[in-house]
Amino acid sequence: MGQLDRQQRRTLHVLAYMMLRMGQEARAGRIYAALAALAPQNEPDRLALAGLAALAIEEGQGSKALEYLRGAMGGRVLSSRHAVLHLMRAQAFWLEGRREEARAALDEYLFLVGGGKKA
Repeated sequence: MGQLDRQQRRTLHVLAYMMLRMGQEARAGRIYAALAALAPQNEPDRLALAGLAALAIEEGQGSKALEYLRGAMGGRVLSSRHAVLHLMRAQAFWLEGRREEARAALDEYLFLVGGGKKA
């Protein structure tokens, strides 16, 4: 299977999200993993990586979630639309016992969603 076109990718993202919401984590994970693997090297599928991070957090695997989040967040300025990625980072850091980093990620999340000043 080669590259996916935009519509195919979008359809698979919707399917993975639906599987996740229906409690079919293993199926969602396989779809997200396939989407991430099929993405071009220079253009990672950030949404698929975020989905894999969410699954890792659900499984209590903080370090794995942080690895996926690095790919999902790397190399771009995040807007309030992407604030949830900071919340996910906070959860992953917390799972790893990295409390100060968890708090910093939570502060970043609160800043983005509240539009206020950082503490």
